[in-house]
Amino acid sequence: MESTRLIRAAGRPAANVAFEQAVVDFFVESAGLLGVPKSVAAIYGLCFASPAPLSFSEVRERLNISAGSISQGLRVLREMGALTLVESGLDRREFFQPDLKLRKLAARWIEQRLQKQLDSGRTRLQGIAKSIPGEDGSSGKVLRDRLKTLQAWHDQTRALLPLMKTFLKI
Repeated sequence: MESTRLIRAAGRPAANVAFEQAVVDFFVESAGLLGVPKSVAAIYGLCFASPAPLSFSEVRERLNISAGSISQGLRVLREMGALTLVESGLDRREFFQPDLKLRKLAARWIEQRLQKQLDSGRTRLQGIAKSIPGEDGSSGKVLRDRLKTLQAWHDQTRALLPLMKTFLKI
């Protein structure tokens, strides 16, 4: 999914469309680094670029993404705390606006992504250790040493996690 095809002009002013496209491009390009799906990044980028909260239908009108992906993306962003729900008044529609607190977003990312990855990493490393070829020669030793290095990196990252949480005041 290329981000330049995500924004729909739909008769809106070219300057607004260009601004939304630039913001969405920024978030989509950054999404890969954090393991965030492009559709989720595009939804957040669009909400970020909008001065007013957006409804599901407005997001659907402006983004070239399926309704199912938008629904799932809005749910994910709300669960992460990246989007907040704004009361709509009389028409009972839900409107979404971005949460702009970086600390809160980083904390959610640590809790939901990094912690899960670290938890599953220990089990995966144990499985990798069992799969090292049984060579007694230098090849087996090199692979065991490399795995020990990988396990040390994993342990160091796990040790940093409480510090990161403390720094972010989670």
